[in-house]
Amino acid sequence: MRTVHKSMESNWSAYVWWYGKRYYSFIGDGESAYGTVAGAPLKRGYAFAQYAKYVRPGYQRVALTKSSKASPLEVTAYSGDGKVTLVILNRSTSAVNNAIIQAPQNVSRAEYVATSQNAGAASQPVGVNGNQVTVNVGARSISTVVLTL
Repeated sequence: MRTVHKSMESNWSAYVWWYGKRYYSFIGDGESAYGTVAGAPLKRGYAFAQYAKYVRPGYQRVALTKSSKASPLEVTAYSGDGKVTLVILNRSTSAVNNAIIQAPQNVSRAEYVATSQNAGAASQPVGVNGNQVTVNVGARSISTVVLTL
């Protein structure tokens, strides 16, 4: 996922992955030698979905300021349809608890979804207080926070 994240940080418009259904891709192909189930999403599929499902056509990449306290986190932000979407990559073996996201204005709703070694696109609790959102970012995870302004 680091390659895709770095591509987005470099303002690429797309990242193309050749195989969609294969034991090493997004969806399992059922090959028994590799233990995938035909048609079942794989971790790579859940991870790519953090971009594909929540960063929608027409969204624009926006700059953000990251606190030094957020340092193992790599974050990209996108804006569109009255929402700000953050994709957060934590390659560290340590979780980052109580990470605070400062929005440009009050947040009416926040959605937080994380993919890690133990969970695939699982909803996570999120705290909203005015223009601040608080999340716990798991170790070795990729997460999406969608802020409805």
